Amino acid sequence: MSRHAGWMRATAWATLVAPALLVASGPAQAHYVWLEREGDTAARAYFGEFGEDLREKSGGALDRIAAPRAFLADPAATLPIERRADHLEIAAGPAGDLRLVEAGLEPREDRRAGGKTKTVFYAREGRRENSAHLDLELVPVTPHGNVFTLLLRGAPVAKAAVKVFGPPRWEKGFRTDEQGRVTIATPWRGRYVVEVVHLEERPGGAGADAHDRLRHVATLSFVADQGIGWVEP
Repeated sequence: MSRHAGWMRATAWATLVAPALLVASGPAQAHYVWLEREGDTAARAYFGEFGEDLREKSGGALDRIAAPRAFLADPAATLPIERRADHLEIAAGPAGDLRLVEAGLEPREDRRAGGKTKTVFYAREGRRENSAHLDLELVPVTPHGNVFTLLLRGAPVAKAAVKVFGPPRWEKGFRTDEQGRVTIATPWRGRYVVEVVHLEERPGGAGADAHDRLRHVATLSFVADQGIGWVEP
């Protein structure tokens, strides 16, 4: 398929489903961390907005991700991380899904809810395993499937908003059911980033880390091999 034909096909599909899609040219979304595999030996962690093609830089907002931990199935077996110009480089082999957590951010005053809210970032790359190793995690019901369960420390989270960012810079909203399950769409071939934000009234910490609630921001990223081909115009 030519570049022009691929563009026209993707454009036609987007037009048909336009009422269900929220194009990324809308209001900017809050930042999050997401992971992208680089072959079989490394991965990259980005901080910004995938749908806006925004990746923060070292010496700037990327420095907020100051104490990340990356691992595969065992949270205690952390992987080496090196800081680069616009990402964090993770030495990760091909075995299993990769995860990252950043829990070192200081709580901030919450003018809307009162008190202080602490944000924790989580990221997972891959949908091979149907197990959770992060406090908040989207877990595939079957390997490489599009049905997921949102789990908070192993318990399903019902009626949670889920945002899916796809290859042609669009986003679509979904919501988990009463069992915490959600089925997402992946119409194009390429990388998808799925984001969930969950507020939890859970006081904790001490001193500078004391907080009244937690703001969990979790992403899941993976590559869909099937779907409409997409080439940037």
